[in-house]
Amino acid sequence: MSQSKPSFSDKKQITYYSRLTQLGIGEEILITLPELSGLMFTSTRHCRTLLGQMHEYGLIKWEPKVGRNQRSTLTLLYTLAELKAELAQNMITAGDYEKALSLIDNDKALFEKLLVHTSGTQMREGQLHIQLTYDRPFSSLLPHQPQRNSERFLLRQIYSCLTRCNRDGAVSDALAHHWIYDETNLVWKFFLRPGLSFHDGSEINAEVIVSLFKELQTRPPYIKELAHIQSISASGALCIQFELRRPDPGLAGLFADVRYSIQPISQLLSTTKAIGCGVFQIQEHSDEKLKLITNNQYHGYRAFTDSVTIWQVSRSKDYNPGEIEIRTGGLVSNQSSSCSSYLSAGKTNSGLSEQVHNRIEDGCLLGILNHRSHFTDSQLKKIRYLLFSNESLKNKLDQSLDYNIEGVLAYNLLPNWVKLSAITDNDTQLPKKISVALFNHKGLEGCAKAISSILADNGIECDINCYSFDEFYRRAFASTLSEDLLLTSVNFDDNRPTSVYCWLLSDPVLHQSLPQQQRRWLYQELEALSSITTPQNYLTQLEPIATTLVASHLLLPMFHHKQTLHFEGLLQGVKMSPWGWPELRDVWFEQ
Repeated sequence: MSQSKPSFSDKKQITYYSRLTQLGIGEEILITLPELSGLMFTSTRHCRTLLGQMHEYGLIKWEPKVGRNQRSTLTLLYTLAELKAELAQNMITAGDYEKALSLIDNDKALFEKLLVHTSGTQMREGQLHIQLTYDRPFSSLLPHQPQRNSERFLLRQIYSCLTRCNRDGAVSDALAHHWIYDETNLVWKFFLRPGLSFHDGSEINAEVIVSLFKELQTRPPYIKELAHIQSISASGALCIQFELRRPDPGLAGLFADVRYSIQPISQLLSTTKAIGCGVFQIQEHSDEKLKLITNNQYHGYRAFTDSVTIWQVSRSKDYNPGEIEIRTGGLVSNQSSSCSSYLSAGKTNSGLSEQVHNRIEDGCLLGILNHRSHFTDSQLKKIRYLLFSNESLKNKLDQSLDYNIEGVLAYNLLPNWVKLSAITDNDTQLPKKISVALFNHKGLEGCAKAISSILADNGIECDINCYSFDEFYRRAFASTLSEDLLLTSVNFDDNRPTSVYCWLLSDPVLHQSLPQQQRRWLYQELEALSSITTPQNYLTQLEPIATTLVASHLLLPMFHHKQTLHFEGLLQGVKMSPWGWPELRDVWFEQ
């Protein structure tokens, strides 16, 4: 049924069509108009009108014969189920989700398939709408809570920080338009833009931000990072002043981290609807969908996109994490990679070119050996060699039917950092049993199964405990993850230098696993670094610190994912974010 033809969506019209389906589908039927009007329970005049409309809509082939009792030729082209699905798809494209679900009798499985098929961009009444699907509901979008990769991407859409920091460490303005660092008196001042507000209309001023940062100072995820701040105060309505105990020339870059997003202080004690100050605001957040709409009061450039709706849909067994279903129109993407996206203009465009962006993620799937296991140094070396320092893990994953990873072996936290190889004493005896903990993440689950298989090949039993993400981090904050090997996913944000710094300084999984001596050493190294270095030089000095942890067999990098974004050539402004998602605010196309 061509999208250029008028919508056939009236329930009475569908009822009339359903009465015809008893004649059969796809077969030429010789029948008189009175016979048809009898089947449809309507007058011959109305019947003639309905048949003409159905023919125009492409539902039937109707070849009427002139004359009383002449048999005309009728061919029905759709089953009733096919018709409803086609009409529901058009309703979804028009944004009439409730009507579509009602039309298909609340068939959730079919509704999800139609959502996937119609994903992409649509212009409705001059506004640009993006519809996506994702494989799980999103957790509460609160920046002070531990968050997965995709949630952190969404936090960047919903919130703003005092500053921005790019992947090379260059700091630029956001809510603060200028900042000054007094090296002599160890004082930072940040100057806010006038007229700032949260999505609920409440004012953002210096007092609001002072109260927020004072509260953050008391919370475990922030204590180490803010321990050197002696006092926080407002110097006028638009100036925040931080007095330090020690030098920190990179504080402006630290405040660009997504965890320092500006939010109402009341939100720290609440799990209700998130209120931000970013380019998009939340209109609806449920287990079924997340809908964002543009924030017309945003302090920077308004998004081209007027709304983004992300539906939660179930996935088939061959689905891999990181896939964001954004496909419709003339191009069909059949990706099997673990971090791929497809973005379409939402039109049928035969011969339309496809463009591809791809990159290796800044981060990796990572194993961390738990100091509670009391492995000897030689056992640590052998575990690293056996599981992580050759092709055995990737080979096991390649043999698996459950998970197809597209990526490269990791030897350090970042793909461009020094590559370390391991040697081992083959006579070293390992324990008869090794336990593994992870959170529910398909990539980690695949790695855990591969590790278990490798250990079994070497006569070692493996116990695997898979927690929810929230439970995994709750145990990490409480230092109660007792398993020998902890598997996690580390994907650094757009503020790459300060994101790596914050992870090394504050990640609860890492710090609950390190021996006390190594924790103390790590804190001292990071404190010394931040006392003399700006974010533009962080990575150069963080690399040897991370490399030492890898060389000590405490960090065990596994894979860097390859992130891929496919999109139609018609679309403009398509860029891949560090989280593998397209930059939603910048997408546009010429109508």
